[in-house]
Amino acid sequence: MSRRDRRARAALAALAGALLVIASAPAAAAAPATEIVQGRYVRIVSRADWDAAAAMGPEASVRWDLEISAAAPNPGTVRVGVSAIGDAPVTVDVRLCPVAWQGEDCVGGAQLLRRAWGVPRDGRTVELDAISSDDVAHVRLDVRLAGGRAAGATQIRVHADGLGDQIQTGPGAQLPATGGSFPLPAIVAGGALLVAAALLLVFARRRRGGDS
Repeated sequence: MSRRDRRARAALAALAGALLVIASAPAAAAAPATEIVQGRYVRIVSRADWDAAAAMGPEASVRWDLEISAAAPNPGTVRVGVSAIGDAPVTVDVRLCPVAWQGEDCVGGAQLLRRAWGVPRDGRTVELDAISSDDVAHVRLDVRLAGGRAAGATQIRVHADGLGDQIQTGPGAQLPATGGSFPLPAIVAGGALLVAAALLLVFARRRRGGDS
């Protein structure tokens, strides 16, 4: 084996090893995004990882925490509801906590409002609960795509209506029925294989040229 051949093989091995290391590195997790929607009196603070929601596949779930409160001169009632529109079936578990959630726990005892509820996708708002304007509702939704891998997407919203306000919040993008983009490690690994194949082809051609 010539010195040039040995150098080519060493370079190929080093490149393949580096690409495999990159391919095996986990993708960085996206942080949950916080959105505040303020009406005249009613306020929603929404927190969820919508990047994860946009990439989730069937039966995967995304947690959505909301704090709903009001500051009005006179007492009243705020109605909390959910609406959805689209062609991807969505189910949710909905729980209500009288105080802020502590991780997985509700210190005051959580009230289960819906379990594995198939959200109607006709755009109408379904009321889940009504709270006094003096209270703060800490609502937790575990949202998941149901069914098979049929194409489609659904937009889901949470509404807070009362005291003359009608406000809502939700993801900027729809929830895809087939999941999101192809995982980055798989893309990098595929690129590594293509580069390695190209280098092997060049090496083989050089060998044939040297033998002729």
